[in-house]
Amino acid sequence: MSGRTGRLIGRAGVTAARLFLGGLFVYASIHKLQDPVAFSRIIYGYRILPGWAINLMAVVLPGVELVSGALLIAGLLRRGAALTIALSLVVFIVALGFNLARGLDFDCGCLSFARSKPGAALDLLLRDVGFLALALWVLLSRDCPLSMDRLLGRGKLGSNL
Repeated sequence: MSGRTGRLIGRAGVTAARLFLGGLFVYASIHKLQDPVAFSRIIYGYRILPGWAINLMAVVLPGVELVSGALLIAGLLRRGAALTIALSLVVFIVALGFNLARGLDFDCGCLSFARSKPGAALDLLLRDVGFLALALWVLLSRDCPLSMDRLLGRGKLGSNL
């Protein structure tokens, strides 16, 4: 494979990763925005946050997911959106790992409010590690074609977030 073909495949891959993660985070935000009370119960189940922060998180987190995902889909402020998603995934991984270490069985509330099967936390943790790798790839990629940032001349690494 020539260098040009490899770069083309890499650029297509980072675009696919950007669109996938953006769509995933928009999708993940929808049920949380529709039912913040149910989402606050999920957050409570993690047994990590103080009571005063649970409702705040149930309202703020879905909005962050929606905006970050939409920005990734558009390719607008791609690096900032990818950084926000990567940091969110780090928090999710830490929370899942913490509860896994404590032996707690809980619903993650990530993509739906459907009860997850017992022992699913390790699968969710590994899935989120994979998503984090994609977010870091999008964040650190030099260029991302088919994006608003590129059209605006902000697509290269080292430019503004």
